[in-house]
Amino acid sequence: MADTQEFKPKPPFFFELSRLMVVAIRGGQLAYIGQLKPNGPWDVSWARIQTTQTFGIMAAGLTGDGRVAIVAQTRSPPIEVFYIDEKPNTPIQEWNAPVNLGRPGASTALNNLSMALDAEARIEVFAVGNNGAIWWKYQNPNRIVQKTVTITPPGTGTPITVTVDEIAPPLTPWSDWFQIPGQLVEVKAHRMADGRIILFGINGAGFLYRNEQRVARAVQVGDWSGWVQMNDAGTGTFLAGTLAPKLDSAGAVNLFAINKDNQVLHNRQAPPGTITWSGCTTPGLITGGVRAVAAGIDGDGHLVVVATDTRNSHNATTQLDVTSQQWSGWTTFSVGNGPPQLALDYNADGRLTLFVHTPVGQPTDGLWLKSQMAFDSTEWEWTYTQLALDAVSQFAVVRDLTPPT
Repeated sequence: MADTQEFKPKPPFFFELSRLMVVAIRGGQLAYIGQLKPNGPWDVSWARIQTTQTFGIMAAGLTGDGRVAIVAQTRSPPIEVFYIDEKPNTPIQEWNAPVNLGRPGASTALNNLSMALDAEARIEVFAVGNNGAIWWKYQNPNRIVQKTVTITPPGTGTPITVTVDEIAPPLTPWSDWFQIPGQLVEVKAHRMADGRIILFGINGAGFLYRNEQRVARAVQVGDWSGWVQMNDAGTGTFLAGTLAPKLDSAGAVNLFAINKDNQVLHNRQAPPGTITWSGCTTPGLITGGVRAVAAGIDGDGHLVVVATDTRNSHNATTQLDVTSQQWSGWTTFSVGNGPPQLALDYNADGRLTLFVHTPVGQPTDGLWLKSQMAFDSTEWEWTYTQLALDAVSQFAVVRDLTPPT
């Protein structure tokens, strides 16, 4: 008789004690909704982040110790940017009081906000003003201070006084706003494998650019390498709001974006971490074109790209091999309503979840999600989970590494 062995599911490529959370602006208020536990069901209702301000635009990410952080601009005078993060080590979800980051330069309002963690796990914030000016602000680095201490060396009974270096918080938590040369309509910040931040941007004519930090501790405008144009006559221009950067398993930054022909184009650092790029390629054409794109990482560390076509069908393709840049090909797995905004992120067990936001003003505006059936699965849930039926003007998906107990 043939031996029978107990089935053992394949262990995830990664596992982290995190829960997915969505932070959004709903009716001008900052609000959040999250999984009740890692890989668990979602809360049935949104909770407001208590502030006295109303907001027009926002971005979200994580602090160096894994707490959710938000930057948001008020939507009525005085126009200012506020920073809010989770309180640490609390049994229930709580938020620190908003910190006023001020207003960049003479900008009366901002069109776009983005944020990323740098090589020292400091949050860096980027903004584009309504005049196209590009702004940068960051948490200041810790200081090294000297401290005099008295110690008794081993084997002696005589104390001595020595001076030692000690790490201390910065005197001022945040830097000023610095203007980075250039003029764009939006920027998207992404952390590279070595911790330096790279910016992607699109200008009013649809030209695509990149700009990376020269050094790990970038604290002045001269620490940026300068804008490099990524599109040419062959690619044509690109559509604002479609920038989807993601690191692959080799540590290279990949950028996916939609060009004027409504196709997803792909550009990759080659070799990883350098200033050289492959040039625009395509993971495959979609008949009729696409209107939204998102990128994620599956349980085996493969890039996964989801694109919504002009019939509002959602299509996915998986990178099978990072060296040969081989892709599985587009497969349609779902249908949505109206021109959407997409986000793609993984659960604690590695299953990907797709978030579909139909903006306010469409026949159906709201926020829905659906997930892969299992780790590395090519199947997706048939039905959507509804997070909000209306009033979501902007949203961001984060993985809360410090879920409340």
